[in-house]
Amino acid sequence: MNASFKSLTWKQTNLVVFTALFFAIAIFIVEIAIQVISTKNQLADAQQELLNSVEQTTTNAVWSLDDKLASQTLQGIIKVDNVGSAVIELDDGSRFVSTANQASKSFGAYESLSQRLFGDLKETSRPLYRPFYFESNQQQQLIGTLTIFYDTQKLTNKLFGQLQLGLIATLARALLLTLVLTVVFHRFLTQPIAQISEAIDKIDPDSPDENLLPMAPAHKDDELGLVTSKFNQILLQFSQTQNKLRKMATRDPLTGLPNRTLLLETLNVTIQRSRVHKRNFSLLFIDLDRFKNVNDSLGHALGDQFLARIARILERVVGDRGSVARLGGDEFVILADEIQTPVQAADFVDKLLIQLNAPIQLNEHAIHPAASIGISIYPEDGDTAEDLIRHADIAMYSAKAAGSNQWSFFKQQMTERAAVRLRTEASLHDALKNNEFLLYFQPKFDLNTHKVVGCEALIRWQKDGRLISPMSFIPVAEETGIIIPIGRWVIEQSCKVIREWQRKYNYAIPIAVNVASQQFADASLVPDIKQLAIRYQISPELLEVEITETSLMNDVEQAIIKLEQLKTAGFGIAVDDFGTGYSSLSYLRHLPITTMKIDRAFVSDLPKDSAIASTILMLGQQLDLSIVAEGIENDEQLQWLKDNNCVIGQGFFFSEPLPLEEFEQQFISAKTAKILQV
Repeated sequence: MNASFKSLTWKQTNLVVFTALFFAIAIFIVEIAIQVISTKNQLADAQQELLNSVEQTTTNAVWSLDDKLASQTLQGIIKVDNVGSAVIELDDGSRFVSTANQASKSFGAYESLSQRLFGDLKETSRPLYRPFYFESNQQQQLIGTLTIFYDTQKLTNKLFGQLQLGLIATLARALLLTLVLTVVFHRFLTQPIAQISEAIDKIDPDSPDENLLPMAPAHKDDELGLVTSKFNQILLQFSQTQNKLRKMATRDPLTGLPNRTLLLETLNVTIQRSRVHKRNFSLLFIDLDRFKNVNDSLGHALGDQFLARIARILERVVGDRGSVARLGGDEFVILADEIQTPVQAADFVDKLLIQLNAPIQLNEHAIHPAASIGISIYPEDGDTAEDLIRHADIAMYSAKAAGSNQWSFFKQQMTERAAVRLRTEASLHDALKNNEFLLYFQPKFDLNTHKVVGCEALIRWQKDGRLISPMSFIPVAEETGIIIPIGRWVIEQSCKVIREWQRKYNYAIPIAVNVASQQFADASLVPDIKQLAIRYQISPELLEVEITETSLMNDVEQAIIKLEQLKTAGFGIAVDDFGTGYSSLSYLRHLPITTMKIDRAFVSDLPKDSAIASTILMLGQQLDLSIVAEGIENDEQLQWLKDNNCVIGQGFFFSEPLPLEEFEQQFISAKTAKILQV
């Protein structure tokens, strides 16, 4: 039981004790007030009564200067309770007679309190006047004063002595009542509650109906009995639905495999067992490649059948070496607790992919499954269930990036790259706001005349005084969608540059701008380009839009519509990276393009491997397109291109991308730029 637990019996005992003490002290204070007021009133009355009784005698004694009579009178006065001394003074202030009680003066514990309570009654006096019968004029004549002093300390001690006895009696009654109430409460309330608490501790969540709460006979017809009865009903109902709920909560309804919830439970148990026995195990994250195509082409019904067949294959391959779970969609996880080393994991995954790649027949369709697999190993890649799944997921994406049917182990660098990607995404939003982007320009040359015939605008990111390579942030921008506003910025800046060249030099060359796949798919691309050209008053043929082959093939029909709109408006259209994708040549002749670029990957192989470059040049001539070779780095490549009638080229052999000012100085202001290396 928790160390901070406090019994209800103890709490109610404290409550009764403190309540009794509070009221006892309150009553004691009230009694003090009543007793003090009563005692003061009695003492005042007694004082007046005493003065009245001796006034005549003392007056006669003073008038006749009979000191013996006066002394006898005073002796009688000091015998009265609480009187300490008495004095008779003559009218001139001289003492006539005085007497005092011989008892020793008492200094009690209430001396200061006595002064506060009875200070105004410590003495009382009565003026003595000449008897009237000796004068005929009836005018009073002061002849002396009688003063009586009282011992209020003795009175206070007596008073509080009585009150102490009353307080002790009150406290004794309160404590006795507390004891009786505590016993009664414990017997009839807290003891049954404690028994219920013990019974609750014994309830097994998996079988709650096996440990119902006890019903105390004395509480069958009261609130405690009602609560106990209701709670037992809840336990019975919960037990009836427990199995149904657990099955629904832990099993995937489509495949019957454990879902994420059951996987996490199993994984946590495996981690605890492996920690005790100091063993390793492997976790495989599987994502089916091209599953969307199956769903889209065959329908969701066959897609579900496909997933169920994959689940059975995975279960068969894993056997008793682990368990298979489905996270959702086309994602599966294998917990291989018998596979402890990377070598074992790699061998298992190779065999798994062989089984997984076997064709699956669904009705009249034969489907060839493929998968990307990420692997994390406990405890090197994580010591919690969440970390192991997340790291295997990261490894799977690394495998998918390498191509279909690939697998990859998790490496810490992958996590670091993911963190850098998140930071880069946040920084890209700030970069647009803070004008951190700038454009570099790489010239395009006529390979025969050696003159500049155009240039390509290339974005750079200047952050904290250094330039960040596009290879570092463009993929992140494409994945997050921020590439759309970045691409629009590039187009607008290029339009501004063209207008500035016309204004300053009365001369301009076409600028090619790259358009990413997401930007090309955006509905506002064509209107944006047209509006920017109008706003900056530039001729459409001075702006060329470069689109990758993959962007065109994502939706060919829509691509043709957009390209027709741009071409009709007069803008140049170039296909970048041609030959690196999977486009069909039958579509190529329908695309309204003006330029085709030979990718640097094919130019770098010249002149030894020239088949693809020759094919592209032949296609360009057949389709009446301009051909631009990019990535020219040496004289041999240049010479082959010239010999094969490639008219335009760009690359480091001529010039690397330059900042705007430097590009203007070398190639725009003089208007006579040539290839200096030739």
